[in-house]
Amino acid sequence: MKMSVVNFSDKPVDIANVHTWPKSPDRDLIACGRDAYAEKTVQEALNGDPDKAVKLSELNDILAACEPFNFKGVTLYAKDPVLALIKALSEKSAYLVDDSYPPKQWQSGGVNNHSRIKDFIESPGMFIKGIEMIDMGQLYLGNCGFVSTIGAIASHPEGHNLLFSAIYPPVYNPTGIYSIRIINQSTVGYLLIDDDLPRVSFSAMEDKNEFWYYLIEKAFAKLHGSYENLVGGNEIYFGIESTANTSINQGNQDRIWDEKFIDIFKIKHHVTYQGTGSSTDLVSGHAYLILDAQQWNDIKLVRLHNPWNVVKYKGPYSPDAAEWLNIPADVQNDIFQNNRFEGKSFWMPYDLYVKNLPKISDMYLSKIIPDSLKSIANPSPIQE
Repeated sequence: MKMSVVNFSDKPVDIANVHTWPKSPDRDLIACGRDAYAEKTVQEALNGDPDKAVKLSELNDILAACEPFNFKGVTLYAKDPVLALIKALSEKSAYLVDDSYPPKQWQSGGVNNHSRIKDFIESPGMFIKGIEMIDMGQLYLGNCGFVSTIGAIASHPEGHNLLFSAIYPPVYNPTGIYSIRIINQSTVGYLLIDDDLPRVSFSAMEDKNEFWYYLIEKAFAKLHGSYENLVGGNEIYFGIESTANTSINQGNQDRIWDEKFIDIFKIKHHVTYQGTGSSTDLVSGHAYLILDAQQWNDIKLVRLHNPWNVVKYKGPYSPDAAEWLNIPADVQNDIFQNNRFEGKSFWMPYDLYVKNLPKISDMYLSKIIPDSLKSIANPSPIQE
């Protein structure tokens, strides 16, 4: 059987051709989906160069009409305000400053080094080739669980499109305003952020011109009060739930392989994430994506990804390890696909997985999210 991780068909996003934008059916229902951005004045705004700052609090007349509500102490909107805000800012030749979440609130002691996207990205493109777990890497912020969560959603057949369509507009926006869809069970709200971002090595994009993950990171820092509060478990806000962990030990590991690993990875093509304890073969106290599980003859391997976006594992079946000589080249290519993910993931024997990560869970689509979002919660393309 070939590798279980789904291959998605994301394409480059073109500002002028809105049909290349990821479709957002929830926004379509309130007349602020991608087709609305084809309007001439909006396209002019997306290609402008505004030179004056306007605070979000100065645009309360627009915001009040978008049905604001409180969620976890943060204001969300039942109707996405971002299109109306872009038009208003464009009329003023202005860009937005979100004074509801200033840099002094981003972490303890504030963040002194920050700048707008245009000031540190030479040719900004929100999505260079769609979204993938290897687009971003954790640096000096202790948020491995959060990075792994977002990477898992990006790789999940039911979560990928919900993440891909979460940010609007899904292109570089000179007016500096973006909305991020937040799903709370059957309710959808839109959280606003500006494009002023920390420049203190919290995380890094693999492509220096890409920035979608920075916006997700800032949106959830705002939702939770601080970048320091970014942890795992946020998949629920993308309409994805997680099961409780199933513990694994030497006595049940063969049964768990057959009942859980085969079901999660080879039948459902799901992905998940887990955190280590006092690991000996992996980084201790660290989260990993769990991507795949495959067996050839008596060899059982599990594929993982470190949110640092580098491979630190040096054990059996690590990249270029001698154990790969046990597996024919055609089987390596067909089943294990070692060249996938640009060398940023790795396989390890199942018995070592059990030793280092003695548990497994599943991630699955929530049954109670709106039907409009269920319609895109699958691997089918949402671009034309």
